[in-house]
Amino acid sequence: MTDIPVLTLSEIQQRVVGWWLGNYYGSIGYVGRRLGKKGVREFMELGARQVAATFKRLELKEPLDVAVAIATNEKNMFGSEIEVTESEGCVDIKRERCAILEGAKAFSRLGASLVAREHCRTCSETHWKLAFREMGMSLETELTESGCCMRIRKL
Repeated sequence: MTDIPVLTLSEIQQRVVGWWLGNYYGSIGYVGRRLGKKGVREFMELGARQVAATFKRLELKEPLDVAVAIATNEKNMFGSEIEVTESEGCVDIKRERCAILEGAKAFSRLGASLVAREHCRTCSETHWKLAFREMGMSLETELTESGCCMRIRKL
């Protein structure tokens, strides 16, 4: 019998990032080849609407509740260094180190056509902006070298 190694939390998170990126961009690539840019746009809008519907069903209606849910997942599943701060009228999700961005950079170094900054634009401007709009919130994003800061406000 062969022993199966037990992975550390960091190794698990790196594999989850790789799995997530492969599934997400593999799906987008397939949709793009079959249905073109319009199909990709529809696919991404559907995903954002589904995320918004899930948050609504979980009764996450306030920007702070949504931000904490996002940060909890990204910290624990992916290993991102992330914090949530609340100011007057808005909530900031600050990714000091975005594990998904690191994964995208690693895929590009391996020859994948994925461009890390293009991922950031897709993440914030296409996915999260649409999801937040569905929940009656707005989003502003500032990119940094190793992550971003997303500012959420209720409309």
